[in-house]
Amino acid sequence: MLLNKNKKYSPNDRKNNSVPPAACLPYQNNTVLYAYSTDIDYYTYYYGVDAMVFYAQLYTTMANVRFDTKQEEEIEYHRDPLSLNASLWAHQPDPSLGYGDKTTGSNLYKILKKFLNHKKVPICGALVYIAVKRYPDESDVSDIISQLRANHVFVYIVVDSIPSGGSNSATLYEMSLLTNGYCVFATGSDLTNAFSSITGMVWPYQFIAQNFVVSGSGQIEVPAFKTPIPPGNADACSFAITVQNHTLDSSFVSMNYTIESTDGIVVFEYPGNQSLPLHGTAQSDYFHLSGSLSYKWTIYFDYNTDAPQIIECRMYSAFYHDFLPLPDFK
Repeated sequence: MLLNKNKKYSPNDRKNNSVPPAACLPYQNNTVLYAYSTDIDYYTYYYGVDAMVFYAQLYTTMANVRFDTKQEEEIEYHRDPLSLNASLWAHQPDPSLGYGDKTTGSNLYKILKKFLNHKKVPICGALVYIAVKRYPDESDVSDIISQLRANHVFVYIVVDSIPSGGSNSATLYEMSLLTNGYCVFATGSDLTNAFSSITGMVWPYQFIAQNFVVSGSGQIEVPAFKTPIPPGNADACSFAITVQNHTLDSSFVSMNYTIESTDGIVVFEYPGNQSLPLHGTAQSDYFHLSGSLSYKWTIYFDYNTDAPQIIECRMYSAFYHDFLPLPDFK
């Protein structure tokens, strides 16, 4: 299930009117950027475009850019989905326009700096979707991360596990982690499905963003939570879980979980007959929850190494929720 494109996702009234408005609030997230390497495969691009254009109505400003081209291209900004659609199809991935070598690093961070410093569109709460085939070379992008965090910009990235060039994918994961987005490493059809899930299942308001550093085998539990859904109502929520901060390797053995109400009713489990599979390093899905109940998310993990691994948990709703705290950043 995807969001109903005819439904208006305006925020509910804030429950505590005594709280002064912040300088940057979630319902001001009226800009979305779709950025993709010219080396990315066509199907990953295509399904990303399909979702981006479908959901463009949620935003007042849409932007797109193709990067990793010999002749650097400018970010294009749009006010309607038709204009966005035309621009995306006029700038399809084309490896012949790329660097043509295995060594040159991506110019993604240069493009992101331009987006962040563009003064004519709001970036508060913006969503940035990125499809990466060529890795950047930069090892320190703390300045960009600081600017993203200051404006509550969420960064969602899919990274092809087989790069066309470049050397450093770690900063991509770091940037997504520290902005409460998430990063998926995959290739082939898994990459396509992962990007389709990101662009189609990251719903307007995030209400869970938890990161757990684990090793070996064991169990973790997301603290009991309630959704932003008003009591007495039920609605769909989307979620994602990632299992490694790099390309999936043999150290990962398994991950499974249950989501249940605190009265003991299991509302979702993975793996299961109704659950989508793991695509690369991430599994995402949706389910219906009640606004009247509390829930807990219990995850069982198994790695055949004691090296630290990161499990990210994200959950989203169409109902208003304030920005969540960001991870510590030094």
